Amino acid sequence: MAVAKSVVAGFLIGALFGASCTLAYQGKAYDNQYLQLQKVTNENSDLQQQVEQLNKRLNSPTNVPVVESIRVNADAPDGLSEIEVIQVVKQELAFLIGEPLVTLQRRPELISHLIDGKTITVDQQQLTIHVNTVVVVSQLYVSVSATPGKSG
Repeated sequence: MAVAKSVVAGFLIGALFGASCTLAYQGKAYDNQYLQLQKVTNENSDLQQQVEQLNKRLNSPTNVPVVESIRVNADAPDGLSEIEVIQVVKQELAFLIGEPLVTLQRRPELISHLIDGKTITVDQQQLTIHVNTVVVVSQLYVSVSATPGKSG
């Protein structure tokens, strides 16, 4: 009888251990799928903006070069933070799409003033965005980094 109880107890412990390992594995897979979904959603949004911009250019052709799209590269503590930082920066700069490049060439500090030092909260952690690089071409390129904590 004692042997049967120890076999059942061992089986239950093994089942619980297996279930917890499976849960951890599935949680990681779920997180990866969520990050992939966010990246694809952001890419889809970018492509829709490009289509709108190209339609505007097609309907009213001008020879003035304009900002066609915005590309953001972010250095953040983790994947979710990186996606959120990219999304926030693109939202803050979205009004520049369709604007003449000469506007940014005359005021190159404009992007830094809009973004640098901005604090966002991701997963209950505050991140401060710092602008590293801005390249003003038809596809505006902005490189930022996000560091934990408030700006000082």
